[in-house]
Formats: sequence, structure tokens, C-alpha cells
Amino acid sequence: MSPPSNYHVQKIFDTYAKSQLTFVQNFAGQANELAYAECLRENHAVEIVQPLLDNIDPEVRMTAVLGLSRLAGNSRACAKQILCANNLLKGLLGQIASENKSYKKNSMKLIRNLSKHLSSCSEMILSGCDGIHAILTCMKDSDVLVREVALQAISSIAGQDPSISVLIISSGILPQIVQSLKEERHNFKLHALSTLSEIAKHNQKLAKKIVDMNTLPKAIIFLSTNYTTEIKLQASALALIKNIAKHSLTLTETVIESNIFPEVLLLMAHPDESIRYNSADVVYEVVKHSVEISKMIVTTGGIVSLLNIILNSKEYPSTPAILALGYISSMSPSLAMAVINSKVLKHLTAVLKSDTDNDCLKAGTAWTLEMIGQHGAKHSKSVFDCNAVSAMIDVYIDTSPTREAHHKCKSAIQIILSKCEDFAALEQLLTPSTPIKIMPHILLKMSKMLTKSFKARRIFIKRGHLKMIQNLKPEINSHLYHVIKSVNCCFPETILQMVSGDIPESILKKLDKYVPKSQCFLYDTDIKTCNIFTNPV
Repeated sequence: MSPPSNYHVQKIFDTYAKSQLTFVQNFAGQANELAYAECLRENHAVEIVQPLLDNIDPEVRMTAVLGLSRLAGNSRACAKQILCANNLLKGLLGQIASENKSYKKNSMKLIRNLSKHLSSCSEMILSGCDGIHAILTCMKDSDVLVREVALQAISSIAGQDPSISVLIISSGILPQIVQSLKEERHNFKLHALSTLSEIAKHNQKLAKKIVDMNTLPKAIIFLSTNYTTEIKLQASALALIKNIAKHSLTLTETVIESNIFPEVLLLMAHPDESIRYNSADVVYEVVKHSVEISKMIVTTGGIVSLLNIILNSKEYPSTPAILALGYISSMSPSLAMAVINSKVLKHLTAVLKSDTDNDCLKAGTAWTLEMIGQHGAKHSKSVFDCNAVSAMIDVYIDTSPTREAHHKCKSAIQIILSKCEDFAALEQLLTPSTPIKIMPHILLKMSKMLTKSFKARRIFIKRGHLKMIQNLKPEINSHLYHVIKSVNCCFPETILQMVSGDIPESILKKLDKYVPKSQCFLYDTDIKTCNIFTNPV
């Protein structure tokens, strides 16, 4: 038998090479379909494909990386399998400098997709697998698309953990990211803003690193009217500004000194709701730091702008605008009154009465009402007058105790009640449907008024309130038990004995000059003590 010719040997190898390419192309095609992801994992696709990353054919290597990238993007389980595969990422990223542009782009997409599913893997990608070196290599590539995908990859990683952001900064890549804000391509600027924002959000130290790179002036450019149609760019610039300002008064002052106003306030009237939302988010983060900043926002028409966002919110919750009003109101009684005078309260009440199941929105609204009503009797009465307290009681009743809105409404009701000096307002809440946990706070405040006003005592009897509270039957020594005793002390024993029926006018007249007995007390639920009451009425 004659030995095989070179032609036959070459044909065997060509067939083998073609079969490898066909296999990896089919794999990349199926990996792009979510429906195939689990099947590929069960058939050990990652283990089979891994050797092809070292294939002699650059097209096979590039297509193998593409398939792995798609698989990681479609399945968390596959992403974990890729990450755990022995030396897969290290080998893939280690040879990136010598690979073609398609390989580099697909590698960066793989990093992005792995980070999307597995936040814990980001540090391993950057340090253990030499991901930083690979990203730096791609960021310096002559091909603009390679640089763009590299920036996108680092953007997806930066927000995972402060230690990762520190690693990114220490790599020396930050100046190049900031420089990308001046690139002509829209996506370059967008991914650069996103990366800087993700780094800045972690803590004050990292945010200051971003500021020290002279980033703010470059970002604020995108707030101008020249970029009105660049929705994503403006939203990303606003997110970066917010994530810098939120950490401290010093950073907030730096942001304000960079002249973000009046642009941010103007953007609160932008036709796009996402821009309005992000603008309100910036205002929310800056006003919470000082009374002076809050005053500046108020004097430049900020309350009206925030109200417009509340009125026109559809796809985005109005939570940042509502919280901004809360922080403004918390700063001083005069600022809270400015919010009241802007006719905001009825719209906050409408939010509480709406059928939304957004727990954060209703919790934030209750907190803002508390900040408004906490200052004094006039502020509290304004909250009562718009039926906001009744609305908060309804939310408290209808919301699960595990929800934040339940607790915020209870806290707000208690604080606003403690400042209320309007007997008629309190009286509106005194119904059998009022929650038992709220009732002591209402009655405690009323008991102090009943000791001073015979007219209030008459109303309390004639409208059946005294009779109603006798039927509550609280547990002995509970808050409600002691508060009811405080209320009873405001009435003669003869009236208490006749409370279940009609009380003659002759008996009621005795209320006008009635002085509680010296052994009576007023109970304070805050300090849980009983105070002997001896003052004449």
C-alpha cells in the first residue's frame, strides 16, 4: 500500500478545521437564543468551547469568544460556569493584545455580561484575570468600536463595589475616561458619564477623585440647551452630578459653584419625563445639606418646579420631587410655610389617596408631610386642613406592617398630632375606625385641650366622643388605658356615670365651672409617666 499523499493529509486537516469553525459558529448562533442557554450548559458547552480559544484559526477564536459572551448575557448559570472554568478568562484576556479587533470587542462584551449577572466576579475579572490590563489595551486600540465597547465594559463593572472603583482609579485609566467626554461619538460620552457616575456614587472619597479630574465643567456642558434632544446624555450627566453632590455639603457646594443652576431648574420643565425625574433627583440631593441651599432653591422658583413634576409624573415616580420638598420644609418653619403657601399639600394628599402600590412613594410623601407639620400649630393645621392626616391613617390601615409606608405614616401622624392645637381637626379623627395604635396620640392631645376649655368638653359629650372612648376597653396599664383616664379626669363623676344615655342640660352646665379632682392625672405616652393635675379650669 502506497503512503498517503500530502493532498490527502491536507484534506483531513482542512476538514477538521472547517468542522471546528462550523461548530463554533453554530454554538455562537445558539448562544444568542435564551431558549438554548440551559441546554448548552447541560451539554458542557463551556468546557468544549474553551480549548478553541487557543485555536490556530483567528476566526475560530473570535467566534468562540462571541459565543461565550452571548451565553453569559443570556444565563446567570452559564456566566458562573464561564467564570469558574479553569483559567478560561485568564487565558482569554491574557492574549488580547495580539488578537484582532473582533476578538477584542467580544472579550469586552464578555466582561460586561459577566458583571451584569455576577457582581462578585468583577474584582476577580479585573485583578485575578488581568482584566484591567485587557481593558487598558482595548481603550488604547486604534479602532473606535473596540474603545467604545471597552468603555462600556468598565462602566458595567464600576458600580459593583467601592474596592473595584478604587482598582479602576489606581490603574490610571480615569484620565482617559474623563477625556472620553470630549469624543465626537455619542456612545463614548454616554458610557464615560455612566462610568464616572458609578464610581462617584460609592463614597465621598471616590466622588472627590472624580471632581479633582475637573469632570464637573465637562459634564455640565450637557445640561445646556444645545443638548436638549440628547435625552440619555442629559440624564447621565444629571446622575453624575447627583452622585457627586449627595455625599457632603462640601461636594454639594463644589457642584453649585460649577454653575449647575439655573440649568437644573430649567430641566425640571423638560418635555421628557426622565430628564425631569433626574433633575428633581439633583435638587433632592443638594437641598438636604443646608438651609441656605434650600432657600436658594425656593427663591428661584424651585417649589413650583417640583410641584409640576409631581403633577405630571406618569412613567417615573415623583419620589425625588416629594423628598426634596420634605428636606426644604425640614430646614425651617418659614421654608415649610413657603411650601404650604405654594398649594403643595393637596397634591401630596392626592398621592396618598392614589391607587399606586409604590411603597417608597407613599412612605416619602408621609415623611414630607411630617417635615412640614412638625414645626408648630399653624403648620400642623395646614396638614389637617387638606385631609392629609386622614389619608395617612387610611394608608396605615391598608398597608402591611412590613411596608415602609405603614411606619412612616404612623410616625408622621404622631408628630403632626403632637403639634396640633385645633380641637375641631382632632375631632375629625375620633372615629371607631381609627387604629387603636393611633388613638392614644389623638386623645392625649385632646385631653390637654379639654382641661382648658369647657366648650370643648361640651362638644366632646354632645358628639358622643366621651361615650365612644368608654367602649374601647383597652388593656389595663396600656397607653390607651391611661390616656382614657386622663380624658375622664376632665369630666365630673356624675357625667361619666350618665355617659351611656342623654345628659340633661342642667348637668352639662356644671362643666362650665368644673375643676378636676386633685387625684386626677394627665398621661404622657412619650415619657410614660403620670402627672398629677391640679390646675383649675
